[in-house]
Amino acid sequence: MNSPKAAKAGIADMPPPIAEGGIRFLLGGDRFVLVEVGEGMELSLNIKVIQLAKRIMDEKIEGVIETLPMFVSVLIHYDSLALSPTRLRSVVEAVWNEMAHEVDMTLSSRLIELPVYYRDPLTRECVEQYNRQIAPMEDNPTYVARINELGGPEELVRRHSSTQHWVAGIGFYAGTPELLPLDPRVTLTVPKYNPPRLYTVAGAIGVGGGFTSIYPVDSPGGYYIIGRTPTPIYSLDTRLVPFRGKATLLEPGDRIKFRPISPEENEFIEAQVKAGTYRYLIWDYELFSFSRYSDWLAGLDHSADQI
Repeated sequence: MNSPKAAKAGIADMPPPIAEGGIRFLLGGDRFVLVEVGEGMELSLNIKVIQLAKRIMDEKIEGVIETLPMFVSVLIHYDSLALSPTRLRSVVEAVWNEMAHEVDMTLSSRLIELPVYYRDPLTRECVEQYNRQIAPMEDNPTYVARINELGGPEELVRRHSSTQHWVAGIGFYAGTPELLPLDPRVTLTVPKYNPPRLYTVAGAIGVGGGFTSIYPVDSPGGYYIIGRTPTPIYSLDTRLVPFRGKATLLEPGDRIKFRPISPEENEFIEAQVKAGTYRYLIWDYELFSFSRYSDWLAGLDHSADQI
């Protein structure tokens, strides 16, 4: 059992809460700093994080290598031989204080359509493999529909594909997005596997907590899987246009619209991807205004027959 002295020391080691309008710096060795701007999962904070990450790079500070926004924090990769943590902190605070006076938050936001074969055989096989090797597991779309009090997997598909999903961050595996539904009425609240799966097929669409994610490669996983997209979100195949400059498709601040497809269309798209001829539908000229989004939220009808 921990002694009172040890417990007190543990409390003292905890990061202090973030003051209203403030930020918190956490050192990660001599190459990284984590900047936290809040402790909730509000979209408004995530937009500020994305803007902060971009503006830090726009400052072109010698020693700053890259920034990675995720939910309510920004990881800054920097060269400590060229830039001291104290100097970096002063620059970040100056950028943050400048942003604090802005009333509206508007940023560039690509809209990307991804086809999804919901209740596909490959993700079903992942669940059946879990059944055989680890523990009994209910059909995942059926389970997700049941615990969210939906009429069944068909209603689950309709709700999940009815809204745009906001890319709040990219991380974990290369190119893995964490997605928030922009229509809060269709949020799916789901626990995670315990223990996790040993195998998840690349392209699987998973839900966990209140989020959706996409598995970029074959990997272990803990999200309940409800379908699969045949289009890569991570690829080294430069024949596919989005991957000619980088290996990942998505960026924080993107929006995804999932489009249900049939088994036949899934097979057709897979053939196009294999041939290197598939063309992604990406609208890269759009802006997202948080104030207009807030106005839209305020006018939503939350009755069940309007969702």
